[in-house]
Amino acid sequence: MKKWTGKVMAGTVAAAVLFGGIGGLATAPKAFADDDITYTVVPDASIPLHKRVDVGLTSVIVQASGIINMNVDDFKAELKKGKSISELARTSGVERSDLISRLVNPALERVDNALSQNRITEEEATQLKKEVTEKFSEAIDKSGYQDKFSGKYSKKLKLKTQVDEESVAKVLGITQNELDEAFSSGKTIADIAKEKGLNEDQVIAGLKDQLNDSLKAFINKK
Repeated sequence: MKKWTGKVMAGTVAAAVLFGGIGGLATAPKAFADDDITYTVVPDASIPLHKRVDVGLTSVIVQASGIINMNVDDFKAELKKGKSISELARTSGVERSDLISRLVNPALERVDNALSQNRITEEEATQLKKEVTEKFSEAIDKSGYQDKFSGKYSKKLKLKTQVDEESVAKVLGITQNELDEAFSSGKTIADIAKEKGLNEDQVIAGLKDQLNDSLKAFINKK
C-alpha cells in the first residue's frame, strides 16, 4: 500500500482527505488542477481608451501625405490655403474612396489587434471602429484641416523677437558692420556684450522696449 506523507494539506485536497479518506482523493474534482484554471485578462479601464490603442486620428495629415506621395510640409502649406485633403489627393490622382480605404483599414486592424490582446473590450472596439470611419471621413473633407493631438488642435507657440540689428548694435556700442562681422565669426550677442563689458541683463534692458512689443504680439496671437 502506498504511504502518504506530509504534515499539512491545504484547501480542497485537505478537505477530501479529512472527510472522504484517502479514497476521496480519487474523486476530488479535477477543476482544482493547475492546468484547468482559466485566468481572464480584463482591459485596464483606468488608462484612457485612446492611449490603449492609437488608431492614427492624430496624424491624418502625415498619413495622407504619404499615401499621395507629397512632402508633408508642402501638404500642410496647401491645407493652410483652405484646400481639403481629399482635394489634394484627387489632384495627385488618388480617388477619395481609395484614400479613405488606405487610411481606415490600418486603423481597423489596430483596433482588432488591441481587442485580441485584451487591451479593449468588445464595446470599446465597436466604438472605435465607428469613430475611425467617421473621423477620417470628416478630416479629409474639411477645408484647411490640421492634425489634432489629444482631442485639441496642436498649436506650437513661437516667440519671434522683432529686434533690428541697428538697435542691437547701438546697445552693444558697435556699428552694424561690426555686428555682422561678429555674427559671421560665430559669436552670439552675449559673446559680444561680454567683450564690451556688458552682462545679459544690461543688453536686455537696452532692448526691452522692442522686446515688450514682441511679447505683446505673442500673448495676443490667435
